Amino acid sequence: MKITRSAAAVHISNLMRKGAILGRGYILDERTGILVVGRTWLEIAAQVDNPKIDISYGGMGYMMSLELIKQQLTPTLFTVLGQDDIGDQIYQRLLQSGVNVQHLVRSNSYPTPKKLLVRNGDTDLCQITEVKNGYQLTKEAQKTRCNLLRSAKVLLLDGSLAEPEIDGLCAQIKEYEVLTTITGSSLKWCQQKELLRCSHLFLVCHDHELMNFSGGFQAGVPESCFSICGEIVSNGLAALIVIFGQQGLVLATKKEIAFLPASPLKGTGTEISITAGVVGGLAAGHGFRLAARRALGKSE
Repeated sequence: MKITRSAAAVHISNLMRKGAILGRGYILDERTGILVVGRTWLEIAAQVDNPKIDISYGGMGYMMSLELIKQQLTPTLFTVLGQDDIGDQIYQRLLQSGVNVQHLVRSNSYPTPKKLLVRNGDTDLCQITEVKNGYQLTKEAQKTRCNLLRSAKVLLLDGSLAEPEIDGLCAQIKEYEVLTTITGSSLKWCQQKELLRCSHLFLVCHDHELMNFSGGFQAGVPESCFSICGEIVSNGLAALIVIFGQQGLVLATKKEIAFLPASPLKGTGTEISITAGVVGGLAAGHGFRLAARRALGKSE
């Protein structure tokens, strides 16, 4: 091969750093499973015309983990909870649901976040989130998250995390070459972060989000957005999946752009259910087309 011993050693060290091999014995790493990195909180909701107060758990980390469980998948959740009663309740709920909480962080210096919602029907009038800003993961927790990223087959990242945290995770995504999707972030935000050039990132959005981002296609006509979707993925994005109401999905990759119609009996489903379905398909080793079809089959 005409490669020197020292050059081979450097290459092997780089592969070890990325997690592609596990040591100088050249044992290949078998990436498995789904990793969810996101926020979890207590949610308190009140209606202006109803004296009833609803208490539940929320946050993208929590919701995506339970949606994956609903689709008979077992995610690993990396989130931070306080060492308090609310944290205990959320931990037990996740554990009983089947989420892998082995690496969940509990902290005495970080109270479990709380979110207050005041609604009038389906309209949110006011939102207040009580969360301690400036919390830093310990070096041990950072190492744990790093190891989880190295071994995960697919990462589901909460776009509402603090920006410095997302920046650091995005750098690791590129370094470890982890197939990733970001939830709760707009296409414009991803463009500003230059994430649309990331070959390990795929995104799921609604047609109105694509319209706000670029326009140039006919609302309600999936095929009319093919050229725009193709232009977006040509920048480097692994895939773009656009939800067209109950009609179905547009899937755009570098290899193909196609409209996948939804079943008349099931419909398309929500953005969360579609994202979970695609993630599950990719974790099972399917390509994007089969993963997207799986997502439509799992929708409710």
